[in-house]
Parts: sequence; C-alpha cells; structure tokens
Amino acid sequence: MNHSEAIKVILFDLGNVLVDLGDRSELNSMLNASGDEAEIWLKWLQSPLVKRFDSGEISFDIFATGMIAEVPSLGSREDFKRRFSRWPKGLFDGALSLVSRVKPKYHKAILSNTNEAHWPILMSDMKLGGAFQSYFASHQMGCVKPDEEIYLKVVSALGVEPRDILFVDDNLVNVEAAKKIGIVAHQVKGIKEAQRILQQYNVV
Repeated sequence: MNHSEAIKVILFDLGNVLVDLGDRSELNSMLNASGDEAEIWLKWLQSPLVKRFDSGEISFDIFATGMIAEVPSLGSREDFKRRFSRWPKGLFDGALSLVSRVKPKYHKAILSNTNEAHWPILMSDMKLGGAFQSYFASHQMGCVKPDEEIYLKVVSALGVEPRDILFVDDNLVNVEAAKKIGIVAHQVKGIKEAQRILQQYNVV
C-alpha cells in the first residue's frame, strides 16, 4: 500500500544512505569480527560501549579507551581516535542534490546514530547543517536506534503521527523498529536506492 498521501516528513538516516562509510573492513577491524554486512552492523548496534557513546553517556576518550581494551590490535587511544574520526568518508555523490529536490511541502529531517566525534564533521565539513529543518542526533537525545524510545521522541518533537513520516535507513533492524510504531520505513543503501523510494512516494 502506498501511503504517499499522508506523508508529511521525510526522515533520513545518514551513514550508508547519504554519507559514505567506506567498505565494511573498517567496521570489521573495530569489532575484531567477520561475517556478512548485516551481521557486523547488528553487532555494532548491539555493542554496549557503542550505545553508551552514541547516546552521549560517555566521552570520546572513554569510548576510545574501552574500544582498545576490547580490541588491543586497534593500537593507541590517540591512533584509534584519529582513525575513528576519519570513518565517515564524505557525502555520496548527489546526496545534497537529492535532499534539495524533496518538494517544499515536506518537512526534511535527519535521524542518525552518531556521536561527538562525527557530528561536527557531518554538519560543518560535509555541509549537512542547514540542509534540513530538523536534526535528531542520538548523542544529543540520550537514546539510539533501534530502541523504540528514539522513534517516539522524534514523533513527539515533530508533532505528527507516525504514519506521516517516511523514513529511510540502511539497517533493517532500524527500519523494522520504526515500522513497529507505525512509521513508513524502508531499507535503502546509497543515493540510488534512496531516490527510488522517494520517487515511489512522489516526494521528489
């Protein structure tokens, strides 16, 4: 069923939707893990240390110390911090263009699991600041995807019904969690897939 008539808000995830995080080798290294992409991302999302950092509970220094304690091969704390800060490679080609083509009647917003190290880079260096009307960053909200709490906070802040929101995210677990509370959600990876969904709902 196409719910395009009810959509009022276009809600974008960032990593692997608008922002290039590179191949999964970096993630594999940080987690000292192997497997398919979905399994690795699920392990990242379920890491208590990652959750504490992405929810703003701990500082970058404490996160880095914890990571290298879990995976000593990551090197020194400062080496890890430099490497982690460079994880977002940049915007995918056409990312800002796609966002700008969303029809003016829709409210454009971001919902991202992020942190104090990446957020300034995303907003300033990648020029995402100013491209949206609302910004929902996990480390500023005190909760993370896929926990129900973060979606409920977004719905409340936007003052709409869940069914009024079209959400695109690269992780299926986040998409399924959004769907559980009634948000119209789709898994996409990269600009072409995101564009296809936005076109499907006639919002660009």
